Parts: sequence; structure tokens; C-alpha cells
Amino acid sequence: MTEPNPPDEKRSVEQPSNYVESLAEAHGVSGYTKTPDRTAVYAAYNDGTYDLRTRDEQLTDAEGDITSPKWLQGRESLLAYRDENGTEQFDLLEVDLETGAITSVLDDQFLNFKARQHPTDPNRIAFVSNRDRSLDLYTLHLDEGNITKRSEADEPVMGYAWSPNGQRLVYQAGTFEDSGLRLVDLHLDRDDIFIDESSSEQSFAFTDDGYGAWSDAGIVFTTNHQTGYRELAVADGDGDYELRYVNNRDKYDPQWTADGNIVFLEARGGDRRLCVLSEGEVTTVERTGMNMDVKAIDGDVYYTHLSSATAGDLRQNGTTLVGEGRVDERTVAPEEISYESFDGQAIAARLYQPAEEPIGGIVKAHGGPEAQHYNRLDMATQTLVHAGFEVLAPDFRGSLGYGREFRKASDGDLGGDDLTDVVAAAEYLRNRGRDTVGILGASYGGYMALMGVGATDAFDMGASVCGVVNWKTTVENARQYLGDVVMRKLEGTPEEKPDLYEERSPITYVDDIDVPLLLVQGGNDPRVPQSEAEQLVASLSEREIDHEYLLFEDEGHGIERTANRIEYITRTIEFFTEHA
Repeated sequence: MTEPNPPDEKRSVEQPSNYVESLAEAHGVSGYTKTPDRTAVYAAYNDGTYDLRTRDEQLTDAEGDITSPKWLQGRESLLAYRDENGTEQFDLLEVDLETGAITSVLDDQFLNFKARQHPTDPNRIAFVSNRDRSLDLYTLHLDEGNITKRSEADEPVMGYAWSPNGQRLVYQAGTFEDSGLRLVDLHLDRDDIFIDESSSEQSFAFTDDGYGAWSDAGIVFTTNHQTGYRELAVADGDGDYELRYVNNRDKYDPQWTADGNIVFLEARGGDRRLCVLSEGEVTTVERTGMNMDVKAIDGDVYYTHLSSATAGDLRQNGTTLVGEGRVDERTVAPEEISYESFDGQAIAARLYQPAEEPIGGIVKAHGGPEAQHYNRLDMATQTLVHAGFEVLAPDFRGSLGYGREFRKASDGDLGGDDLTDVVAAAEYLRNRGRDTVGILGASYGGYMALMGVGATDAFDMGASVCGVVNWKTTVENARQYLGDVVMRKLEGTPEEKPDLYEERSPITYVDDIDVPLLLVQGGNDPRVPQSEAEQLVASLSEREIDHEYLLFEDEGHGIERTANRIEYITRTIEFFTEHA
């Protein structure tokens, strides 16, 4: 471990308090819809919670976070979600647009989300819930209250689309691995395989939920069956399909526009471009940043845009409608680079550089693992750069955006070669002159941080946010569908592969942690429960290892509330600066 610089030799850095507060106040839009008179209704953060509003007025003032509004045609109201303290236990609500009055649709202990109205019956919706086991597809009559389960697949339902006449539903069964499409006939009460090619994935739901995937022109989806990349395809009602656009790049969340074009997202390094396919030609609506929550409405394309300078603006055809997520402080756009890992594999990464000579380096590990580091406003990263650190954010093995082979490279090997890619990132920073290198990550990135400081000697300090500590207890205590994902990634249950679960769990290496460690946890986290962090805290305390533990009782899987963000980011910057 590199010894810290003596106090009189440490470079003076600007105090980040004002900078942190400015970034922490940027929350962005959390879902939106359009009313028949083309008014945009969206969820915005104010005074500790999200509520629904238009650009002219606030519509709701209720307990919990009210998000993801959807216009209910024929009922002239809004359907929305409510979550309290980050539990991700969404209730379904109906909101009167004129008065803001809220009527409970579903208020129980289950996760109820991805709700969407029937295309011809205004009193019926479909939604996804974990009320029976993992994630299944249901329909609900809004007035009568009767709920009917519609899906029969063993895999979790990640998204769905209504047929134009509302007589059928097509849904995506499976997350990232071997996902396929299934077809539900509501009149025959049948659920059959629709498209399920071997050794590949067929999908239309990634960050979105299948909105707009079915029109009179067919069902649009992506498949990597032929090229290994997610290419655009269109199927008829019998499951026969053809590829519509192929360019050996991963694409996500395709949907139809009113004039028969296809709007979709395409991976380009840290950017997720928003594109439109029309008569075989592709035009780009938004070239940079992380674009999501796309909706083609009345001939226009709406979406949420995130970048290094915004936490989530609502845009229409490339023009900002609602600038809720914009920050006034200077932020740094990353440079796209690549470096070689231990076996010569090229690893794509984003490099953030401070204005002056860096005081140290930080490897920022993304969550997932099937995700990547997007060009969006990462507040901890921006503040670290502002404080004088050089930050490298790698898309290690198992990341999205680089084809099926690269994404599957971590299957059965979590904390293996992907961790070595992260270690190679630390070496890359040291070769650039960084004498002190730390690691920071959240969720799976938090797991990588814990493995980095315990199972390797590559780092001088580490910080983990909501990071997995013990794979066995994570499978036992997290929500079922998340446990299913873990078992799939580790290719077996804890009983089938006890040695692998032990070898790849940070708790196994607690005796080897000999560098300062910061642990951050949400008390209501349903994905990585508080009990995970406390396993590690107890062991670190017993051995008197230099560590700090920040527990936020009113947060879930991440730190979202402004006051909590300020405390978390401030302490993180202080922690790394003290040990640089």
C-alpha cells in the first residue's frame, strides 16, 4: 500500500461543499405522460419526495414518491406509482388530473409496476408483479378489482405489449440470458412460446417495458440469434420474423411510431443513442448521453435524456421540454479510451480528468453486472474529479453494449475475470502516474469494490455502496427474481456450488482487508439488504480494520434524497482525499 502524503505535502484542493449541494439538488424527471391537450405531466423531486406536476403547477402532494404517470384514456385520469423510502414496493394509484385526488388501485405488500391500459377497454390494465413468486404478468379491472394472472413462464416477465385490438399480449420472459417472447391469448386463456431461438435472446424490454412494440405492422423486437448483437426484427402474429436493421451493434427498446417507423436505442461506447429507422435508413435523434423512457406519441418522439450535465431532462424530438435535471456547475465529459486486461482483451472505459495534475486515481465500477458506465451525471464521479482525482470507469467483462459473447463472459465467473479487468484498470491509472488508487462502486460495483480491497492488493482504499457481501445470503434474502438472476449468473444454487459461492463472496476475504474502507447502505434496500453490509461491518470491527459505515434509514438501493446525497458524497470525497 502506498503511504499517504504527509499533510504539508498534500496538494490543497477546493472544498467541494457548494459543488456537492448543487449536484445533489439535480434529480431529473421520473416518468412522464401526455394528456389529450398535449400537456406534459411528469414526476419531479421537491422537498424530499417526487410528486406529479406540469410546467405550470404541482398536481399531487402525497406521502411517498409519486412517479411514472400514464394517461388513462376514457377515464380522463392518471395512473401512477407510489413508493415509500426506497422499498421499491410500488402501489398503483389513480390520480384526478383536476384536483390531484388519489384513489388507491393496488396497495399491498407486493411490487406492482409496468402498468399499461388496455388499448380498447379503458377500465382494464395489465401490470407486472411479484405477488405469486418472481415477476409475472397480470390484468386488472380498475372498477371491479379482479386480478388475473396471465403468464406461465418460469422466467421473470420483463416487459410486454398489447395487441392493437387488445385480445392478445406478447411478453418477454427472461432478463438478459436466453430471454424469449411468449404470446397470451386472453380469450382462449393460453400462454404459448412465440419466438424463442436457442443460444440467443429475443427481447423488447431493457430500461423500458415494451411500450409500443406491437402495431398493425407487427411486433418489433431485437434478436442476437444471427450476429451475436441485438438486431432489429419484426414478427407477424404467427411468430415468423425477418431482420429489419443489422449493423453489429446492440440495440434496445424498439417501438413503432404512428407512421410505421421504428424508434430504438443503440449502444455506442458510453452513449445510448436514440435513432429512428424509416424505409431502411437510420437517422439519429439524440447522439450522446444516456437516453431512456422513450415514447412515440402523436408523431413525436419523447424521452428522458441524461448526460454529464443533466440528471434527466424531458425532451421532444431533440428539444428540451422540461429541464428538471440540469446543473449549473461545471461538469466533465469523459474521454472514450480502452486498455488491455491481463489476457490482452481490450476493455472500453470512460476516463474523467481533473483540470490540474491529479492527486490520485479512482476506478469507478458500474452496477449490474449486465450494465455499463453510461455518459450520464454520476455525481460521485463528478465531485471526485472536481476534488482533483482522475477517474476511470471500465466496461469490464459481462457488461452490456458489446455483443452477446462479451456479456456472457462473466457467466459462472462473477468476481473472476471481470474483477481482473478492474485490477487492470488500477494498473492503467498507476502507469499514468497515479501513486494512490482507490475503487468506488454501487450495487454490483460495490461488490467489485469489496472484492478489490479484499481478494486483491490492487487498491489503496475503497468505498462500496449497497454492495453484495455474501452471495449465499443474498440469494436467501433478496427479492426472488434477483436471487434467480444471481443463481443464473453463478450457474447453480448455493447448495450445488458451495465452493464457488464462498470463493466469490467478499465476506470470505475480510481478514485480508488492510486498506481503509467506506461502506454505504440503504436501510430499506430490497436488492442488497442491510444485513449484507452488517455482516461485513461486524467482521471489520472485530479486527479493528480502518472503516466507516454510513447507514441511511430512509433509502433503498441507492442514495436519492438531497440531504442524504450531500452527506454521502461529501463523506466519500473526504474519505478518498484523506487517504490519497
